[in-house]
Amino acid sequence: MLEISLSEARALAVATQGLHTDIAEQSGMDVLEQLSCIQLDTISVVRRSHELVQLARGVPSGQAENLIVPGPAPQLFEYWGHAASLMPLRMWPLFAFRRRGYAAKGWTGPTVESSAVAHVRAVLAEREAVTISDLGGAKGSGWERSSANKWALEWLLATGEVACVDRRGWQRVYRSAASAIPPDLLHAEPADEACLRALTSLALKALGVATADDVADYFRLPPRAVGRCLSTLDEAEPVRVEGWSEPAWLSPGALSAPKVDLSACTPLSPFDSLLWHRPRMRRLFGVEYLLEAYKPAARRECGYFGMPVLAGTALAGRIAVRISKGIATIEGHQLLDGQDPAHLSTALATLCQWAGADIVPVIDLRQLSTGATP
Repeated sequence: MLEISLSEARALAVATQGLHTDIAEQSGMDVLEQLSCIQLDTISVVRRSHELVQLARGVPSGQAENLIVPGPAPQLFEYWGHAASLMPLRMWPLFAFRRRGYAAKGWTGPTVESSAVAHVRAVLAEREAVTISDLGGAKGSGWERSSANKWALEWLLATGEVACVDRRGWQRVYRSAASAIPPDLLHAEPADEACLRALTSLALKALGVATADDVADYFRLPPRAVGRCLSTLDEAEPVRVEGWSEPAWLSPGALSAPKVDLSACTPLSPFDSLLWHRPRMRRLFGVEYLLEAYKPAARRECGYFGMPVLAGTALAGRIAVRISKGIATIEGHQLLDGQDPAHLSTALATLCQWAGADIVPVIDLRQLSTGATP
């Protein structure tokens, strides 16, 4: 069995995620094709998370927001991959197992009113596309926005009767799947096992080296089913990783991934797919960072939107910044033991550039520590 060091595992993980590699300028779709899945989130104190994921991988700042805008033909769709996610349109058939599951077993979300479903269907029969606003809007903010029509649309999205292939502003645009998805993809109905095998393979390819639990988390698949798939996939090679107690698997393609630029330094969205699974973050980088946006301010160790800082193949720490009307405000920062404080300053300058901040604030190096620095 192949054995690799922890430093080699980190380099494979970073490179296969498309970070810190010497590649030409990319488009958002290039990044999405490489990752297979980009998580969405409503927080925008710097930029939207899906934009930060692209920016970290070399997509030009002015283009990152274009990934979800309408184009001549759909290239992606939104669905429940790793939470609410963007995925290449070619992957639509691979989630047939999940759509069938919702249709057969229901979901754990809010109650769906049959009258609202009937109303939404009637509106979509008359109109090419609708947003929540077109159907009377919803109360609340962010993911907590709610209305009977909203949950009717979400139910139809979950079961595959409706699809979302772009957004208007930050609102999902809902269309009948029959009008949005090409017929060859729409009518493909692979068996559950085929869906799981294909998604397991894609997840391992995106991760490079991973445990079965890591792979299962990528698309939120059943861990036992993923374990069975990995043991029979030609594109999954058993490997031992220094310091890991769990069995691991290697994607053979990871061995030919571009070399990592160890001098590069990049701020990452806390929703970046490199860091989705906290046990994996701990095994690879020796630290677990929790999103603190939903904690009371007094209980935050770093800040509302703490962005991890990737220096070469290591996490150097994290920094929490808010940028509004061209003004950047530092809420907090942390530096891991042994890391160069200059990495935080570099990351700060980068994210200020991404967000169009006119003035880059200065980090007080006297306050740096492994804990919170208000």
